[in-house]
Amino acid sequence: MEGADAEKANMMQSETKISEITRRDIFDCLRSENWHGRLEEIEFLSRIFDLKALPSNDARFRDAGSDIWQHRINNPGDWIFKDSRFQLEDGPDEVLLRFLCETIHSVVRPEITDCVRLCELYNDLLKHDGYEIVERTRISGRPVFAARYIGLHAAPAVRTARDCLVEADESYVAQQITRMESAISTDPSLAIGTAKELVESCCRTILASR
Repeated sequence: MEGADAEKANMMQSETKISEITRRDIFDCLRSENWHGRLEEIEFLSRIFDLKALPSNDARFRDAGSDIWQHRINNPGDWIFKDSRFQLEDGPDEVLLRFLCETIHSVVRPEITDCVRLCELYNDLLKHDGYEIVERTRISGRPVFAARYIGLHAAPAVRTARDCLVEADESYVAQQITRMESAISTDPSLAIGTAKELVESCCRTILASR
């Protein structure tokens, strides 16, 4: 892995880009979808985490694997999202992304249509934070998914500026917005410089209209 691919991989491992809003929306989605699929909760989590290495939150048990059943009784359904040991609520992006990919693994969810539907739901939420989940390979004719960083290509503020200013037939402003949009992921320095020019153009437009 070299160049841009290596940079993207390192970014996924070291930074937290998925916002609290996106995480909460994803958890709301999973509450109605049975996150562990056809597997038992412990069986599912063992595919991702070393439960014997994680501590117990209950003094009666030695490790996380031993007390999960008690957690499920006390916090039915969505306990996993708030359990700090699994870092889904505020941990590294790669932890949450791996969890999501596992929820649509064919071993967990045998119906391909269900996997694809959930994948599309995830991507609709993740795109705002620069990620997407894609089919990486197939096992026995069924898809296996992986996450990748794709960058932020459509900033809401940029779209708002385009809608407000281009209507005023400001061709130079339109050029600035186009240049900034194309440079956001490929040349951040150019995007920042263009953003400064755009602010100046906006101010001049406001002053001229008044």
